[in-house]
Amino acid sequence: MQLTLCVKRDLHGCIFLNKLLPQLAGHEISVLLSEKYRPAEGGIAALAEMAFLERNLPIDTLFPLIDAAIAAGQKAGEWLTFDALQKKYGFSLSTVTDRPQLAAALEKLHPELVISARFSHIFTPAMLALVKHGIINIHPAALPSFAGLFGPMRTLAEGHDCFTCAVHLVDQGIDSGPLLHVARLPIKPGERLLHQIAEIYPLAIPYLRQAITHLAQGQTLVQVAQERSMRCYRSFPSAAEIATFIADGGRFWDAQPYQQLLLRFQPEQ
Repeated sequence: MQLTLCVKRDLHGCIFLNKLLPQLAGHEISVLLSEKYRPAEGGIAALAEMAFLERNLPIDTLFPLIDAAIAAGQKAGEWLTFDALQKKYGFSLSTVTDRPQLAAALEKLHPELVISARFSHIFTPAMLALVKHGIINIHPAALPSFAGLFGPMRTLAEGHDCFTCAVHLVDQGIDSGPLLHVARLPIKPGERLLHQIAEIYPLAIPYLRQAITHLAQGQTLVQVAQERSMRCYRSFPSAAEIATFIADGGRFWDAQPYQQLLLRFQPEQ
């Protein structure tokens, strides 16, 4: 099957690909990376810091150094950079920064199925029409009550005991399509948000393997409509919301577990 994987060009997108790609042997793969950043991130110190930790430091600084080390003969680490993944699995790799670029890429690739995680760009009805089996999105919070942005942070802020990974078909709305699968991850007391987010998206992988097999065999996927009366769409958080989250004990990251994530990309000596 022709599969297009749409992920954000950040640390979590790369971790997700490292865990998903080994499960897709025998399929024709293409990858689209999104570079859609919201200016409001820079206006809130905690979010600017997260952007640095998720994007600037690993993707723009460490990954080029890792790629250079591997090119010089060092053995790749446990996890691979985007470029190293491309070399290992032989897929086409493109970066899209806006909707016209996304539309052009999908028109060219014409995938049978699209899998989206952290992608940020909105798929239009015309894009949906291009994809035979539709677009499957992995949303890192419960639907329909945590539609929109920053679902994991708001899950913590509202005192839930589990994160939710909601797998759904994309329709013409935002996070509104029928649910395909739901998985949950117990919240670890004392562990920070960034490190737990890395574990949410991969919860979808066993279902994705099953769904791809079923579609390839001509079967349909079981869908459950979202309960519209429970829908709550959350937009970009305000500075006040972030301040309240921190004042209530919420924390975005810790140095040691963050370092452990990065070390899994480090080439072997």
